[in-house]
Amino acid sequence: TVTAAIAVVAVALSPVAPTGAPVATQIGTQPDQVIVAAARSVVLNERTNTLYVLDIANGAVEARDAVTSELKARIEVGGKPTALALNPFTNTVLVLDSSQKTVTEIDGAKNSVVSSASVPVNGTLTSINVEPNGGKILVTSAESGTGAGPSGAVVVLDQSTKQVDAMKDLAVVPEIMIYDPEGHRAALVSTKQTTLLDTNYKVIGTLPGGIAAAFGKDGDRIAVLGQTPTGSMVAFGGAAAPLSLQLPGSPRAIAAVPSGGFLVLVQMDKKSRVSYIAVDGKVAGDVDLPINGTGIAYDAATDRFTVVNGDKVVKSNVPTEIASARAESAPPSAQVATTATSAPSASATASPSASPSATPSASPSASPSASPSPSPTTIVVARSTNALQQASSVNGDMSRFTLLGGGLPVLVTKANERLWVLDDRNQIVTIDMSGGEMFLPLKLPAGAQITQWKAGRSYTYALDTTEGVLYVINVRAERYDARELALLKPVVSAAVGLDDRLWMAVRGAPYLLAFDPKTGEVSSFDLGPARISMLTIDSLGRILYADDARHTVGTIDPKAQLLNEVNVPARGITTSLMVDSSSTLWVGTTAGEIFNVRGGRATLAVALNAPVTTLSLDQTGHVWYLAPLPSRALGFGFAALDDSQAGSQVNGPVASLDFSALGRAWLADPRGGFFVSREQLR
Repeated sequence: TVTAAIAVVAVALSPVAPTGAPVATQIGTQPDQVIVAAARSVVLNERTNTLYVLDIANGAVEARDAVTSELKARIEVGGKPTALALNPFTNTVLVLDSSQKTVTEIDGAKNSVVSSASVPVNGTLTSINVEPNGGKILVTSAESGTGAGPSGAVVVLDQSTKQVDAMKDLAVVPEIMIYDPEGHRAALVSTKQTTLLDTNYKVIGTLPGGIAAAFGKDGDRIAVLGQTPTGSMVAFGGAAAPLSLQLPGSPRAIAAVPSGGFLVLVQMDKKSRVSYIAVDGKVAGDVDLPINGTGIAYDAATDRFTVVNGDKVVKSNVPTEIASARAESAPPSAQVATTATSAPSASATASPSASPSATPSASPSASPSASPSPSPTTIVVARSTNALQQASSVNGDMSRFTLLGGGLPVLVTKANERLWVLDDRNQIVTIDMSGGEMFLPLKLPAGAQITQWKAGRSYTYALDTTEGVLYVINVRAERYDARELALLKPVVSAAVGLDDRLWMAVRGAPYLLAFDPKTGEVSSFDLGPARISMLTIDSLGRILYADDARHTVGTIDPKAQLLNEVNVPARGITTSLMVDSSSTLWVGTTAGEIFNVRGGRATLAVALNAPVTTLSLDQTGHVWYLAPLPSRALGFGFAALDDSQAGSQVNGPVASLDFSALGRAWLADPRGGFFVSREQLR
């Protein structure tokens, strides 16, 4: 929701000095920089799992992986940007520049500037938000005024044209503005007073002032975090609101949680304390963290929170116990990301759970959910030296670097700008394709035999079809659960949908399985005459398949139970399926054939003298093929199918081909490393 992006994170009004402890990543704020609110300086895009952070001094916005803090992109916006807001309706990030009175729009998928518009209003621009119910852009301004004193206004901008639709005068000065989850109320927060407004921006109530506030998940309760001479205070509003709560420490941030309570971040000496405030307004748990935290973000999917400052990130479970004494070090539940080059100090472990009694049905039906394994332990995330800086030249186009941990890459899958690599030791290595950093977040059990390895937005899946175990890796929590499913043993192909469901094709069976990571349920779908040998899912979320036994390819509509098929006169077995930006389906085979399928017809487009290893989509939506070089030549070659760009080759074995948003080609070397193109291939 918009409220989650606006109110879930808040930061201090005063500067925080660095602790000197190991740091995770410098994310743009300087120790002496005053931050008004995290809704103004930091926003989380849950759709792409990206954290956007202002670099005010250098006129830029940094896009960072919300899990690892890896830098995805640095977007230059110029001027002196002062506030951020997320527009979930358009998947864009809005950047406010108070001095220049402009709003700059950043594409959340491409991390690039798409537009900039001026805001013709008097006074000082103080905040920017997006209306929860309609997507209108709201900019607040403050004026010193005369006579009656200072006042303010809300400027309503059209989200497409950025033109002024309306302007609402306010009787109060807006500093921080937040909305309830339903968009029925807004709150203007200042250190002097918190003012509640209705949908017409009329005052309907007041609360004590503060440095941050958050509406409860039900939208009725509101909590305002402020400072007192002896510490911090949380003031509550709404039906049956409890009395104000006094807390030790200096106030820093507040966030709502689904239970109806709140997480409160305060600074105590050179550490932070996060207290879980229950619905009754009392402290139900607290935890001390080795960080001078300035902001807090809560992730409902994992029930974990992240505390940040300008150069450090700490993750922890929501506290449920109150301790009288705290150590200066992180508790067992906390997970600290640092710049250390050593390997993780611990690996997540999990044992398979009991097998469910699910059986496939002839029509869509929910099977009993798999029993989860005991919660695995969290681990310390360690950063390696930049892989691109380590790479050495192998030819005019390509360089090569060694895989972190010394293992040999066995399986590779891609999600957004991250490669997930499973090596021969069952270590998981992630590679940021934008910056080149490698991490070792997890290790699967040594005896696991993974045959299917697929990544989605929030989950990555490893299938051990020999034992019938599905390892579900929660990307944000950086841990996994193991689920034993007998139905997995004959799975021959898998793909992840846009909703993170895992779709699995079973060898020789007339049904398709779907695993929902949020509920743990497995459903089956009737395929009629089809027997799927390979699956893929395109950018629109359509499920496409190849049936080698019947020489067909097709699409599946699970809701309507419809199959739409096209005959493909292939001599070989399907090795890869890929859909390009024009919705053309491309099919590669073991016989070196590459067919394009469009308009109900399959056409042989390319005939190679070697099997097609894989097909891959580049950043422009064009499809490339990877295949061994002709006989007597050692190595692999790859090129665009539409001849839009020339290809290249490497003198050695290659197991995968992927492209970054910058156009670099990444190819796994089974001997223990990766080939990467020095720049976009042309």
